[in-house]
Amino acid sequence: MVASKLVFIDIDGTLADEKHIVPESAKIACRQAQANGHKLFICTGRSMPKIERSILDLGFDGVVSVAGAQANVGDRVLFQHLVPAEAVNAAMAYFAEHHIESYQWQGADGMYISEGYRRHLESKGKAFDRGEFARFWHLIDEVEIPAGSTLGQTIHVSKGSYFTGPDPDVTFEDTKRDLSPWFELVHGSYDKISPNNGELLIAGYDKGTAVRDVAAALGYDIDDTIAIGDSDNDTAMLKAAGTSVAMGNAVHGIEKFCDITTTDIHDDGLANAFAILGLV
Repeated sequence: MVASKLVFIDIDGTLADEKHIVPESAKIACRQAQANGHKLFICTGRSMPKIERSILDLGFDGVVSVAGAQANVGDRVLFQHLVPAEAVNAAMAYFAEHHIESYQWQGADGMYISEGYRRHLESKGKAFDRGEFARFWHLIDEVEIPAGSTLGQTIHVSKGSYFTGPDPDVTFEDTKRDLSPWFELVHGSYDKISPNNGELLIAGYDKGTAVRDVAAALGYDIDDTIAIGDSDNDTAMLKAAGTSVAMGNAVHGIEKFCDITTTDIHDDGLANAFAILGLV
């Protein structure tokens, strides 16, 4: 059995599948790894209010959320970074200029969504105003902005995400360049919906900086950290960690720079990775 490791696990496509179901083999592997003295952190692009209670109740040692902008150990906030007001306002102006109608901003207070994103949710049968997350969803058009203020000054968020229509007038690379004064952009999880989609991260903070900062806070050497992910938005944490693992269902070519590639999420991918790494 290897010495204590600090393991960072992405949610979507890594811990949970496209139906948000965590395989039983993954649950068992996580419990066994913790029993063996390893610490497990979720490391996700989602904000805390967007993580299912069923996942949080699995008993992870901590959570890195909003793509590395926040980290929690229980009720304790290790760190939290917010998108500057001028960055939110610049992105909103850009979305309007290029007719990008589907976007959201996420933070510890919840998810602020455009009317276009609301329509997207409902087209998938997901009513934003019902269910577990209902109280955390806010329509941007209904946000009360004080006189003389702006949306960016009114909401407190740590990440944005967007996707365009099927025939956008800008590519992902265009958007990445145009918003680079305010954000770092990585591919999002909407590839099947749009050719131009992405996550807007606070410049200087990502899943990679979170791996380093959490490790330092908990007294772990970076060589004793492990990151497991499946897509481009996991790149920073995979490159920062001492050992990197790509899921068998990985996309965007991340397996090319990872140390290990495990099996598909539907073929016990996480459990097999834990076994290869000697965590269980």
